[in-house]
Amino acid sequence: MCNIIKYISSLRFIIFTLLYFAAGSDLQAQMPICEAEIQKFGFKKVVRYLEKALQNGLNYFSEIQPSVKDGNDLSTFHFHSATYRIDAPVGQVWNACMTTSPVKLWEGKMLGLSCVYSNNSDRIFYRDDIQFDTPELHQIYFINLRIMRLFNVAAALMTTKIDDDENCMEFTYIEGNKSTGKQTVRLVETSDGATQIVHETFYTSGSKFRDKRLYPRFHQIAITDLHEKIDMYSNAKESL
Repeated sequence: MCNIIKYISSLRFIIFTLLYFAAGSDLQAQMPICEAEIQKFGFKKVVRYLEKALQNGLNYFSEIQPSVKDGNDLSTFHFHSATYRIDAPVGQVWNACMTTSPVKLWEGKMLGLSCVYSNNSDRIFYRDDIQFDTPELHQIYFINLRIMRLFNVAAALMTTKIDDDENCMEFTYIEGNKSTGKQTVRLVETSDGATQIVHETFYTSGSKFRDKRLYPRFHQIAITDLHEKIDMYSNAKESL
């Protein structure tokens, strides 16, 4: 009987130890927001954006959540749609989206990429040392928006869908963003073998003036920046 009791006690201790170290490993794997190297962000507004996240109780990048999820009712959201034509096959354009550095794609008159957080590796990639090309699910893009060259606004988008079969990607604003909602980018083949990009956005900020007067105008400029770069790198890859 004593041996059985000792065996059970030993077994409990082993299980407790394994659970303790497993939990400790998870905690150690989480990257604290406060340990990000802010001098590498490149944009002061993004630094302040993350400082505000800390003030609101977020401690780790892995705690950041999308502002909307599948199944959420978006019927009260505003809707914006734009289409772009690229004179290259769909496969070639999709390949450009999947293999071009995000620093190159998310850069233009209005757009500037500060850094990318990878949930898969629990790591921050800064704009000067981003070492990957392929987008991943649940990556977070921290972006600086230059508004009329007068002031800057920080925004963050999470990749919430990547569908290679449908040539479709979805980006969702994270919680704490000025706007709530999501953007969907779909590549469609045209009758003459070119590519039409359909960029659809559901959004709301709670401000009628912002949603009706400001967002549509500046959002159009920002996504045009993005699609001009996709066009450029799609055709650049054709010449390789």
